[in-house]
This record gives sequence, structure tokens and C-alpha cells, in this order.
Amino acid sequence: MKQKPRINGLGSLMTLIAIIGIFFSLFGIATTWYMKPRIQNSVYMLIDSIDQIMINTDAGLLVLDSALEGAADNLDIISATLENLTTTVDSISVSLGSSADLIGGDLRLTIIDTQTALSSAASSAVLIDNTLRIIAVLPLMPDYRPDVPLSISLEQVSESLETVPESFLNIEQYIRETEEGMQLLKTDATQLATDIRTYEYDLFDARSILTEYDLIIDDIREQLSNFRSYTATFLLLASILSTGGFFLLGIAQITTLQQAADYRKGETVTVNLSEIQRD
Repeated sequence: MKQKPRINGLGSLMTLIAIIGIFFSLFGIATTWYMKPRIQNSVYMLIDSIDQIMINTDAGLLVLDSALEGAADNLDIISATLENLTTTVDSISVSLGSSADLIGGDLRLTIIDTQTALSSAASSAVLIDNTLRIIAVLPLMPDYRPDVPLSISLEQVSESLETVPESFLNIEQYIRETEEGMQLLKTDATQLATDIRTYEYDLFDARSILTEYDLIIDDIREQLSNFRSYTATFLLLASILSTGGFFLLGIAQITTLQQAADYRKGETVTVNLSEIQRD
């Protein structure tokens, strides 16, 4: 009978591997339970940090929503003011149109008619002045020598009104131009009011989005709270499973160690005569 040296060497190698495996299993089990509370605290700190970030973000959203609400209220006031301005300008435009029609029409024609009447009266006054002068020549009649004869006075008044119709036309033109400016102002104010209303609707949409973000943040915080409550249980189960895995690995190394011990004791084998002779 002869013992094979390589079997003894294989036994030593398996013994070394088994010892290393046992120490690794024990180290894994110890590390698992050593790191469990530290990992749990780290997870809690991470969850708390994320939750604080969500709280700060939610506070920022509240401030932003308040600012958007104030801006929307201001835009509503501006839009209402512009709408009132549009109504006022429209009323002024109607009044200006009526004033232009009156000044350029009725009043101007009235002045022209007055001029015509004064010219006619001046012509009649010439006859009256001549008649009074003739009568004044007669004895016992008062002297008729006015500083300015009636006909001349009436003619002067008529001439003084000569530029009035043209002035009325100029005034009418100015009023028409002002009316056109008012119409442009009304158009611009109406367009601006429409644009501001659009901006106001956009702010309402933005506030709706902020409300959705607020709901999302509340949902995230709720999920973080649930995850925090399950963390201890999850880490406990993970530690138990890890410990079980390392324990099974250690048991397997013990079996390997026993087998290696058998190899090291020496395993006898039958050797042929020819092999002995060669030795």
C-alpha cells in the first residue's frame, strides 16, 4: 500500500480554504449586525434630509403662489381700469363727434346766416341813416350826427364775424383729429386689456401647476414616511437573510474541513507489483 502525496497536499489546500471560508462567514455575520444600525441611521438621515428638502420646496411654492396671486390681482385691477378707460374714451368719442357736427355744421351755418342778416341789416340801415339825415335838415328837428352810423356799425360786426366760420371749421378738424386719436387710444387700450387678461389666465394656469406640484410633494412626503417606517423591518429581514447565507456558507466550510482532514490522514490505495519494482 502507498499514500499519494498529492492527496495530502489537496487536503492541506482544502483545509486552508475551509478555514478562510469559516472566518469569512463569521466576519460577514459580525459585519452584518455591526453595520445594520449604522445603515439604518444613514437611511433615516437621508430620508429626513429629502423630507426637509420637500418641506422647503413646498414653502417656496407657497411663497411663489402668493406672489402669483398678488400679480393676478394687480393685473385684474389694471385690466378693469383699461376696460373702464375704453368705455370712457368711447363716450368721449361720441361727445366729440357730436360736438364736431355741431360746431362744423349748425354753429357755422348760424354764423353765416348771422353775417347775411347783418349785411342785409346794414343795407337797410343805410336807408335809415339817409332818411334820418334828411329829416334832421328840417327846422325844429334834432341834429342827427352819430359818431358811427348804424349801417357802418352793422357792417363792422358782420366783418368781424368773417373769420368765425373758418375758425369753426378748424375747430371741427381738431375735434375730428382728437376723435381719431381717441379711437386709436380706445383700440390700443382694448388690445392691452385683452393681452393683460391673457396674462392673467396664464397666471391662473401657473397657479394650477403649482397646486399639482404641491400634491406631488405631499405624495412624496407620504411615501418617504412609509419607507421610513418600513426601513427597520426591511433591514432586519435583510440582516437575517444575510446571516443565514453566511451561516450556510460556514456550515459548508465545516463539511469541506472534515473532508480535508480525511485527505490529510492519508488515504491508502492498492499498488501493482510493477509500480513497486519501478520504485
